[in-house]
Amino acid sequence: MLGIGFIGSLWFSWIYDITPGGIVKTEPYIDEKVPIPRKKLKTHQATTFISIAIIIVLLTYRLIDHARSKQIASLEKTIAVLPFYDPGLEYQQIRNFEFIGHEITSCLLKVKDYKVIPWEDARKYSRTNKNYTKMGDDLSAAILVDWKPNETTAEKLLSVDLIAVEDESLLWSENFRIKGNWSASEIFKCSRRISRMINKTLRVYLTLEEKARVYQQPVSAQASMYATIGRSVTNDALEIAQTGELSGDTLKNEYIDSISFNRAINYFTEALQTYPDYAIAYAERAKAKLWGIKTGYFDRNILDECEKDILKAFELNPDLPEAHVAMGYYYFYGMGDYMLALTSLEKAVELRPDNSEYLFHLSRVHFSLGNWDELQFLSDKVFDSNPRNVLYLTNLGISYIYLHDVVKSLQCQDRAIELKPAWLAPYYNKSIALLAIGDLQEAKKVMLEAEKKTHKRLNRRIAQLYLYEGDYIRAIDRIEKPRNTEASDFGENEGDIALTRATIYKYAGQSTKSMGNYKIALKFFIQQVMFNPRNGFDLTKLGIAYAGLGMKQEAIKCGQEALKLMIKQENPIYDPYILYNMAVLFNMVGEDSTSLQIINDLLHRKSPFTIESMKLDPDLKYLVNNSGFALLNH
Repeated sequence: MLGIGFIGSLWFSWIYDITPGGIVKTEPYIDEKVPIPRKKLKTHQATTFISIAIIIVLLTYRLIDHARSKQIASLEKTIAVLPFYDPGLEYQQIRNFEFIGHEITSCLLKVKDYKVIPWEDARKYSRTNKNYTKMGDDLSAAILVDWKPNETTAEKLLSVDLIAVEDESLLWSENFRIKGNWSASEIFKCSRRISRMINKTLRVYLTLEEKARVYQQPVSAQASMYATIGRSVTNDALEIAQTGELSGDTLKNEYIDSISFNRAINYFTEALQTYPDYAIAYAERAKAKLWGIKTGYFDRNILDECEKDILKAFELNPDLPEAHVAMGYYYFYGMGDYMLALTSLEKAVELRPDNSEYLFHLSRVHFSLGNWDELQFLSDKVFDSNPRNVLYLTNLGISYIYLHDVVKSLQCQDRAIELKPAWLAPYYNKSIALLAIGDLQEAKKVMLEAEKKTHKRLNRRIAQLYLYEGDYIRAIDRIEKPRNTEASDFGENEGDIALTRATIYKYAGQSTKSMGNYKIALKFFIQQVMFNPRNGFDLTKLGIAYAGLGMKQEAIKCGQEALKLMIKQENPIYDPYILYNMAVLFNMVGEDSTSLQIINDLLHRKSPFTIESMKLDPDLKYLVNNSGFALLNH
């Protein structure tokens, strides 16, 4: 308004003059009357023109800036720092550059106005052949930070772009010059400058406390870099080991030289050599060793080393969340002490309430203890954080099956399949969830798709689904195919396969072949029970083999022994499977009332089994549909 008023008054005063007689038009002076030097007049005109131009420019800038401020204010402050990938670089080089993305993410995480996608989720994202809108949707982010290191003989530059996902508009872009090498200290300083520019662009003003956190100097930038790379290598090695890409004798080898638990441990050791009092490195080194023990890469005799590292981390920093997490892993995955694991992980979550890693592993402890309300709460928190970790997703999906939330279970497994389409576990878990709602056709479709995507022959599982469908010809065709790796894929064995064959042949009317396979199963499970008489699950399978051979008393005895063991050593996860086998066993020997009581107990527990799934199993469906239905709904 001031600018417009100034221009108006200037124009008015140029044409008119205020006199005692009123406003009159200003008459131009004749040069002879008022000899004004032309140079002075030109200077006056130029000054006026420049003033007007400046005012117009300032007004234009203000209007544009106001519009831009409105645009930025409307953006959801959900940010993802995109991963860097160059197919021409080796794994090791990529890991070193990843420290840049980690540090930018770390700075943004310290600003309360932002919701930042954790770096461990973002770094695994495959951005190939995707535009920014698609990447933003996948990562659940409204704003993306894209970065790329550029190196020539003359200089090193870090190019950074800030992009609004909705319209792929460029909010800010800048090249940062790197002095010398891509050292940890240079990356540290550059990431803080980047964070400052992002805050300025997004109109986010930091409190003094936030500024102190963002610009806090690390104990050692180099040690921090080693620890960060070590953590990435640990997570990559764990995923390789648990998704079946690593098995058998290769567990004891340097299966991929740059991606192994040994390599991760070496990074943490280098961090400690750089800065001996680095508590986080001690805690993370212990976690790498514990994951190695869990996956069979290391022997359990290094548990003492793990404990020593954790205690050293506590000595250096008693309130370190990473130390509490490491101790939780030590008790849970190392010692099998769920209650002490619970205490440690709860303390870690108290210190970092939104950390998805801590929340996930705390949920696993509650799952093992059968604390279903706590499991529901924690699973929902992790699910809502939109994790891109396939191990989290598949396990969350299993939790939701037990919690009878099939919709979320399927969503978890679908996400896992999208992230790792060649991994078998999410397909198998998805088929279980579909059977829980009685969708046999879709479950079969999923397993057939799994065969194509994973390049594994899943004969036993698919034969079982054909059996449920009543298609005995296809079931027999499948079960008689040469077995490849299906037993190891599902943790199955010759006994499980023999029982499935026996059941298929029984309902196909081929009693001789059925009895022959029950005998194979009997021999196998007798040996298993002799080796471990406290395994209730194998006891029930032995009972089913006895029942199939018409040995009623031996079958009932196995069921009773399994029940005693289940009561004595309660296990909320595996007990439903024992109960299910017992229901089949007692039904096979004609003890319908006992079988129905067991089914009734099973249906009142959290488990993967439902009325709908039991109606598909030929060993139970007639009992459930006929004499048992009224009792089950009582």
